[in-house]
Amino acid sequence: MKIVSFLNKIFFSIWFLAFIPAFLIIILIPPISSKFILQIESRDENFAQDVYVDLNSDSISEVVRTGKGVPYFHILILDNDFRVFDQWNLKDSIDHDMSNVFFGNYDNDRFKEMYIFTHKDDSLFLNINEFFDPLGTKQDRIFITKISVINGKVTSRVTPAGFFDENGDEKNELYFSISTGFGLEPRRLYYYDIVNSVLKTSQLTGMICQSPSLVDSDGDGRPEIFGLMSASGNYKTKVPFTDQSTWLMVFDEKLNFKFPPVEFPGFTNQLEINAYKYGEFKGYLLSHITGSADTNVLKPRIMIYSSDGRKVRERLYTDLGLSSNPYLFLLDNMTSDRIFLMGKDLLELNDELLAINRVKSPFNSGFICYKQDINFDGENEFLLYSHNEEMLAVFNTSLQKLVETKLNGTTSVFKFSHYYSKDQENKLYMTSGDNGYFLQLKRNNYYFLTYLIYPGIYFLFILFILLIRRINTFQVVQKEHLKQRLVTLQLKGIKAQFDPHFTFNTLNSVASLIYLEDRQAAYDYMNKFTQLLRGMLNDAERIYRSVGEEVAFVSTYLDLEKLRFGEKFNYVINIGEGITQNEQVPKLVLQTFAENAIKHGLMPRAEGGILTISIFMENSFVKLMIEDNGIGRSKAAGQSTSTGKGLKITGEFYDILNQINKRPIKHTITDLYNETGEPEGTRVEVWVPVEE
Repeated sequence: MKIVSFLNKIFFSIWFLAFIPAFLIIILIPPISSKFILQIESRDENFAQDVYVDLNSDSISEVVRTGKGVPYFHILILDNDFRVFDQWNLKDSIDHDMSNVFFGNYDNDRFKEMYIFTHKDDSLFLNINEFFDPLGTKQDRIFITKISVINGKVTSRVTPAGFFDENGDEKNELYFSISTGFGLEPRRLYYYDIVNSVLKTSQLTGMICQSPSLVDSDGDGRPEIFGLMSASGNYKTKVPFTDQSTWLMVFDEKLNFKFPPVEFPGFTNQLEINAYKYGEFKGYLLSHITGSADTNVLKPRIMIYSSDGRKVRERLYTDLGLSSNPYLFLLDNMTSDRIFLMGKDLLELNDELLAINRVKSPFNSGFICYKQDINFDGENEFLLYSHNEEMLAVFNTSLQKLVETKLNGTTSVFKFSHYYSKDQENKLYMTSGDNGYFLQLKRNNYYFLTYLIYPGIYFLFILFILLIRRINTFQVVQKEHLKQRLVTLQLKGIKAQFDPHFTFNTLNSVASLIYLEDRQAAYDYMNKFTQLLRGMLNDAERIYRSVGEEVAFVSTYLDLEKLRFGEKFNYVINIGEGITQNEQVPKLVLQTFAENAIKHGLMPRAEGGILTISIFMENSFVKLMIEDNGIGRSKAAGQSTSTGKGLKITGEFYDILNQINKRPIKHTITDLYNETGEPEGTRVEVWVPVEE
């Protein structure tokens, strides 16, 4: 028993009762705050396409701004305070859809060069400018090749791959690719020897090599060139390596094939090629994406190939629970690379291409994904953006969401550069269409203060439970108070009905009958009196009783009064149709008004009167009507010395009951008059709701 009592004491304590809902809310609600804050500052639309780069190695970014003047396109170089340092005017057209400004350091000094491809009609030119070196390189309009122009629109794209000293002169050559969507030429890899003004190209193929990378993938100290291979299928000329298929193509630094290309049949398919290492292994990680409706082509998958073009292993994306086109990322991790796939789930894979970490995508719709060091800690983060949901989320390499914030008005292509201020403030600059944003990922110094919200939730529930208990206690006290008042009114009612005057008159009547030796009448009178007294005492604890019991009680009372007053009055009780006599009505509802009618209305009459009691149903109410043909209330008021305490108690009694009842008890008292306007009695009507 002591254990049960102890457990009850614990389980019903406010501390335990508040803990259960607070705990459920705390584990179900999303994190209230993040350890990080992503600050986003929008740029003026006119300068959204700015690029930030440190051109002179002073750890402070310069601003590169392109524009169209009359008659030249120009590139402005601004310092950190947006003051113009230099301007470069170009005679040919700048087309950002064809090529973006990029930077390099081919001569390995402290000054970076700026590179931009321009075009005049279908002629492609390379332009180089080493702004901050007075003796630096400045070359304009280096002719590269003819490009594809359709209806005045350039359909070729030039993408830099990187720099490497191929000829051993301690000056790097610039490697780049040209891809053409609607036409065969040019679709090649190039490198340009800036010192000797020599241009070399790979052999003609039908393949489109987008986003080329210059990486030493086999560890021999010399780079390989590869990228995103696309099967566009938009020409019919017979050439090697048709674009009706994608191809695993890897080129050496001399732009020759490292191994024979490997074909992946399928029109509109894509093959993403990445350098990959784990342990002693060095090779390539491939992502094959199917865009064709032909179900016979290779299904979307991830693959590992050796450095000489042999397949090592593969895994279907469907086996990993992904859709057909996830984003593939590799992150360098000492001797091995980490593999990440971003689709409807975010996955990290091991070297067996099995998921070792999986989290749900933060979006319900498609998204784009990039890797950038957004907090400048030397480690990349993943930036996921949903255009439909207008939301940007940042994840770390453990696939933990660092922060999520609203971002609208962007396109599906982001470009990034890094801003270093003279005040040593670092920001990531992101452009999207005509929009530019500075992004800063910072630690939330107030993050741990948000944990105070959780105990706050708990104590709110404690206060809520205390409030409920206080309300319940108040209601219980009010109910007890009402109950005490009802009991008091009941006792007052009993006292009012059996006041000394009534009791003494009854006993005097019995004594008179005995004196007149009318023993039978005295016995009958005393018997009815005891019945009335017994009924009052038996029902002392009750508030309601049935219509039948109330009628029986008032009949006994009226019979007793007739024995006292003889033919001074008569009474009639009518029970209407629909009354079962089981309906519940307040105790003494008839007797109180009947007594009042006899005492103040009928007794003062010169001749006998009549008291009529009618009971019937009316609109889900039991209607009780007590009517007399006495002298009326106006005359009775001048003759009676009564205090009216009985009616006052009855009114209070009904007021208390109506605080409990769903529907109130109503009663009215109506004065009756004859045709000449003389008082002719009183009618009392009481409506008692029937409980459904």
